[in-house]
Amino acid sequence: MITKVRYSKNPGKTIDYILNPKKGAHVVIACGVSSLTDIGILTEDFNRQCALRPSLKVKAVHIPMSFHINDTAMLEAHAEEIIGDWIKHMERHGYRFDQFIVGRHHDKDDKNPHFHFLANVVLDDGKRANLANIGKAAKEASISVTEQWGLTPANHRKRMQTEGKPDNNKGKSRTAEMRSHGQQNFIERNISAVPNEYTDSDFTAAYNGETEMPSIGGNLMEGIAELIIQPTVARIGTGSGSSDNALDRDKDKNKQRKGGRRR
Repeated sequence: MITKVRYSKNPGKTIDYILNPKKGAHVVIACGVSSLTDIGILTEDFNRQCALRPSLKVKAVHIPMSFHINDTAMLEAHAEEIIGDWIKHMERHGYRFDQFIVGRHHDKDDKNPHFHFLANVVLDDGKRANLANIGKAAKEASISVTEQWGLTPANHRKRMQTEGKPDNNKGKSRTAEMRSHGQQNFIERNISAVPNEYTDSDFTAAYNGETEMPSIGGNLMEGIAELIIQPTVARIGTGSGSSDNALDRDKDKNKQRKGGRRR
């Protein structure tokens, strides 16, 4: 059983909603009114009571009551008694109303059964009814009635609603598992492709997710260092020992040509 407290500044409009014929509504239990079916008479009864305290802006308190669909059979047989026990619990805890009606709607029989409690905030003696922490009191009364009648608890309803929803965390954990499995396969494939002469310590960085490259053998390193350190010399000529003489002759010819141009 779940309740939600609302307030009404116009009891007549709220009565029209609660007893709307399109919703198959009817009064289950009432107090301080002269009719159970005539909306006009009920509205006059509430307005007459409100006239005792015309300064009040809030004229009535409206509390919808919702039950689990599994409790439908129980409500068909004992709705008046169940709602009556809820009202008695409220009265024992200081929430008394001298004028009220409880209507039931049948427009959604395939869903949760629901009722509407409407009470005048003005008492018979003209005093204002106690509304302090009424939401908490209504919830406690609902819990008491649920336990007393063996109805479906509200937390059970929430659990059933969440069972039909996908578990996002489960999907995330599945994705993480697939990623981990893919990383493991990647490592295994790379390890299987490594030559036998490399030691396991060379690939420790790969397991830790680092980018460090594996070590290189000593002979190969020495060869690379020699290529980097020694300068490369380009020699031009036709053969060994003749390249230097040919260069000297070309220089002499160039000097003679330059001297001739000056003359």
